[in-house]
Amino acid sequence: MYLFYMKRLFVIVIVLALSGCVAYQVTPEGDFKQPEIKQEDISVTRENALPAGRHCFEPMLYVLTLGIIPAHCEDTYNLTADSKEIGKAKVTFIQGWAALLLVTLPSWEYGNGQDVGSEIKALVVGSD
Repeated sequence: MYLFYMKRLFVIVIVLALSGCVAYQVTPEGDFKQPEIKQEDISVTRENALPAGRHCFEPMLYVLTLGIIPAHCEDTYNLTADSKEIGKAKVTFIQGWAALLLVTLPSWEYGNGQDVGSEIKALVVGSD
């Protein structure tokens, strides 16, 4: 009987771990106006106060299915240098089991994107 409960606990832990997986993607929105700027001169600010996307604020399906139906959130960032707007970038987050499949694609990264500002700056500098 003890072994049965241990197997059950193991399955619960695995399901909860998979439901907490997060992948993100940084994409530019349009062309950047001044790609010759140094990375240190670029300022990145989040445009939206709350993230947008499907199942981002109402994650009922995500919670009920334990991450099988993913949560999808998007943030938009403004890029400026010398108080001139360079362009915008969008960061898309997918949370749930789908994140494990998305990280196999080249433009997706595993994690919650704690330091997306430096990735966005590198995207501008590397776009020339």
